[in-house]
Amino acid sequence: MRNGRIVALVLTAVSLVLAPSLVFGFDLGNARLMDVVALDGGCVSGPTGSAVGTWAWDIEPGYTYRLTIGYVTDCANGGTDPTLDMRINSSIPGHEYTDLVATFVSTGVYEVDFTLPENAWCTLPILYCTVPGEWLTTGMFVRRPDGYQKQAHLRASTWSEGCTDPVMILGPECGAIGNEESSWGSVKMIYR
Repeated sequence: MRNGRIVALVLTAVSLVLAPSLVFGFDLGNARLMDVVALDGGCVSGPTGSAVGTWAWDIEPGYTYRLTIGYVTDCANGGTDPTLDMRINSSIPGHEYTDLVATFVSTGVYEVDFTLPENAWCTLPILYCTVPGEWLTTGMFVRRPDGYQKQAHLRASTWSEGCTDPVMILGPECGAIGNEESSWGSVKMIYR
């Protein structure tokens, strides 16, 4: 019986990790998030993350940031088109997203300005080669700047004085493990 629960837990974990990309068809593209720069006084730090995981840049809600992505070779005519459609997904209920148009800088390199909403929380995946208004079916995830096979995210964070000690803003979808719906806590409760 215990082995059956372990197998079920492992299968549940794998499905939670793979399901969004399988259902929505998002792949990891070639593009990399190379830089995040505050334009109007907001705090920024990063990237941070584990050696084999997703990396994130901590940014501050209500401020505007310039994102630079490089290595765009898999769309936009090999990274030579004058613009590139992008999307930043959020963890806000209702799966809100922001469609953006990045501007060509040099072959494979694009820049786009993004204002993090005041009510943002959790991390925000970045997609490129998107079709505006089609958040469920288009785009590829942007990678870490080192090219490793993991995504780069923005992370809504609060800051100590002097833009030090960023702390991710937790919301219902990214909070500590508890017993709320759609969390690991609910999975843990099933298999206790």
